[in-house]
Amino acid sequence: MSEVCIDGIEIDKNVSLSVYNEKIAINIKGLNKLAFVNYTEELFNIIKNARFRIPDTPEKIEECKYIYSNEQRKYLHQVVFDYYIGEENRKKGYELGYIIEHLDNNGFNCDISNLFLLKKVKNTYKGWNFDKESKESVHIIALKIYHIIQNKTFQITIAFNQSFVNERSGKALETIKLLYDYNYEIVLQDAEQILESIVNTGHMNFGEWKELYRFKDIKMTYCPEIDLSDEEKKQGCGTIIVRDGINYLLVGHSEESIGLLTSIPYDKNWDFK
Repeated sequence: MSEVCIDGIEIDKNVSLSVYNEKIAINIKGLNKLAFVNYTEELFNIIKNARFRIPDTPEKIEECKYIYSNEQRKYLHQVVFDYYIGEENRKKGYELGYIIEHLDNNGFNCDISNLFLLKKVKNTYKGWNFDKESKESVHIIALKIYHIIQNKTFQITIAFNQSFVNERSGKALETIKLLYDYNYEIVLQDAEQILESIVNTGHMNFGEWKELYRFKDIKMTYCPEIDLSDEEKKQGCGTIIVRDGINYLLVGHSEESIGLLTSIPYDKNWDFK
């Protein structure tokens, strides 16, 4: 499929849409951030005709955590969930005490990879524990969960903002990706334990991971070995270093500068062997 690029189409005087990198960006007048949905032509047309509610006071702008469609009489995450999984299935889930969970706790990120059903009581616990801990620990690791509806799997992705060495290889880790069955609650339990283990102990014993966690496959990448010039060594975290036409970010944080990875994308075509 060729990439679609649509730049700033105004659907009314208060809302414009853009499409890039397989995502629809929704810009609503008055709000200080964009809402996102994954792109399909059919979903784009639904969003284009959604007539979004516009906050009309500073208080409503400040309180706005979710985007509402006057036309659909649904929140944006409900529109996307119903498109992919079905309104009837959503309502059945509601009757059983489930809600639509934003996996990264960002109500403006309504990509289907960020949505799944979770018991309301577990969502509350997640908000007080995992969501809080993952945000506070991003200077160490950036851990994120993705729902991949195309092949009905989940992935946990980890990007390292501090140096962690794989004892077997002796190399510094850059990223880890874990592939899971289609069971969000198991993925969430493992993600919480992995986060706590890495942050609290400061090391990883991969020899125990297959016994402790329930992933089906694992991928790792290692930090590129780059010799910095004297001038580059003087530059702070967040600096971009170029080698052979490739940009590299100097990751880390200090009192003077910050350069942190906040997330990495999932592997779209990764499935069980």
